Amino acid sequence: MKTILIPTDFSPHSLRAMKFAVRMLANKADVKLIFFHATETQMHRRTPANLYKDAIQLDLSRNWERLKEFTQRMLTHLGMEKPPFEIDWIVKHGEFLRNVLDTIDEQRVDLVVVGKSTTTGLSRFFYGSESAKLLEKSPCAVLMYPAKSKKRVLAKISLASVTLELDTFFEDLVDFAKISNAQIDIFHIHDPATDVAAFDTEGFLKRLKIKYDYKAISLSFLKAGSDDTVANIDAYIASTNPDIVCIASYQRPWYEKIFNSSITKTLAFEADVPLLVLKRTTEI
Repeated sequence: MKTILIPTDFSPHSLRAMKFAVRMLANKADVKLIFFHATETQMHRRTPANLYKDAIQLDLSRNWERLKEFTQRMLTHLGMEKPPFEIDWIVKHGEFLRNVLDTIDEQRVDLVVVGKSTTTGLSRFFYGSESAKLLEKSPCAVLMYPAKSKKRVLAKISLASVTLELDTFFEDLVDFAKISNAQIDIFHIHDPATDVAAFDTEGFLKRLKIKYDYKAISLSFLKAGSDDTVANIDAYIASTNPDIVCIASYQRPWYEKIFNSSITKTLAFEADVPLLVLKRTTEI
């Protein structure tokens, strides 16, 4: 992953997401961070067009300076006045989601890192249907960093899987893990009747490690305690404390169905663990 987009509304929860991303990339010289902000200029509806255009340009200029100052203060606080990675700042006028998606396309973004909160700042955007729209419409991976999260480093990524058929999304996960040489733990949620002892775990992992040229991969089995996939993921998080939980989406993804439940709102919007959503080409 070479280009990472970090939207911010200058709120505390978006700042925490920014810090997590910067710490994650502290030793990477071959990546580019784009800090992004969307602004909407409030003017009387009868304002002449030329004055409105001038006001927009002034608003964009001021917010660009604010964004640059905001990120530089953050970098200084982290002791990274001269980070090894490239940095750019983009400010656009208009609706947030549309501008984020346009920027992903224009800048060929590989990953979006967003802070999420249910109470302040961009809560209207990140809660409920708007968050599902971002996850569904984004052509690239999205990392959602919870407002309550205390995660500061990336050492362990847990991939939730209801099958062991991995496709091209796993290559993206390996690329993400290589950012900080993180361990990838695939945890397979299986039916209680499944005989996991008969599965060739050693051979499965050997093939993966060779195919993706990455050794830090492990496999765990989680017996389904109920028919609720999210409840099973929640139980795993509580018992293993991963730094990031990863799921993979597919068109109208299975996670979107899960997002309709109150349990998933807890997982996606209230959990302490960041959630990484990758794109896949076959059903999980």
